[in-house]
Amino acid sequence: MEYDWERTFPFLEIDENIVSKLFEGILQENNIVNITPVDEGCRTTNYIISTNNINKKYLLKIFFPMEQNYMREIKLLTMLKENKAIPVPKIYKISRDELIENREYAIYEYMNGQTLGKVVSDGYKLEDGFVKSVARTLAKIHSYKFDKVGFLDKNLHVIDNFPPLIKWYEILMGDMAKKRLGKDIVNKICRLVKQNDEILLELDKDIRLVHGDFQGTNILIENGHLSGVLDWEFVMAGHPIADIGQFFRYEEYFNKSLINVFKEEYNNNSDYKLSDNWYKVSKLRDLTNLIQLINTEDDMPNKHKHIKKMIISTINNFD
Repeated sequence: MEYDWERTFPFLEIDENIVSKLFEGILQENNIVNITPVDEGCRTTNYIISTNNINKKYLLKIFFPMEQNYMREIKLLTMLKENKAIPVPKIYKISRDELIENREYAIYEYMNGQTLGKVVSDGYKLEDGFVKSVARTLAKIHSYKFDKVGFLDKNLHVIDNFPPLIKWYEILMGDMAKKRLGKDIVNKICRLVKQNDEILLELDKDIRLVHGDFQGTNILIENGHLSGVLDWEFVMAGHPIADIGQFFRYEEYFNKSLINVFKEEYNNNSDYKLSDNWYKVSKLRDLTNLIQLINTEDDMPNKHKHIKKMIISTINNFD
């Protein structure tokens, strides 16, 4: 999945003294027995903190962007934690410390399981039970409705006024994306959007809570079922089909049977019904995310090569 992608922000090395300071009020220094860096993800620095209680671990996450609203995450995860059908971690602490370059950090409950990205890279074959558990969880996430598309404030109210989805493709297609994709691919995307304008306009009519980054490194699996959903920093009021498109972004891991199982289980648990062409629509919606990812100023050859391949695959789905 994303294991060979270049990091957007550098990994921040810390020692036991720093961890002890960050965990003040939660753990004493002599309770910490191991600090394990987590090499997944491209934006945050993550560590698993093991304690002398073998049943108690924590996830330490250090954030790099300063514009994130972490009060929003506290409220969101508290709300979702009450809905036991959505497995999210408890937050113990969110703060900022000069020992980590005055960056914000969060201490979460450690959730058992491995990331979806890790297990499939190790050769695990996805099965019906896992796909069904994902479908049920997404159905619950998407049960929260909003009046319009936008990011959320600390009270989970929509604070932005986004343009119609049909405009996103042009807005996100910056100079770097055009350069990396080439004129032929850009023109094909423009034609694809125009040919499906009615579908895109329809998506704006039903806005729900969406995770915003529902892909392999943020999905935990244990005993063949989804065990946790991590990293809610991109949560927003948006199009439910966007989360679904991200989940199915890596087509090589899903056969037709698994795709059909997802649709049936999702529709059985959600009032947001997937249409007959939902799979293609999910790919079309995820195309906006892929365009945004390939439009970075930094040169990331592995990441951009992989994204370009997925964009071409999306276009081919409609040929």
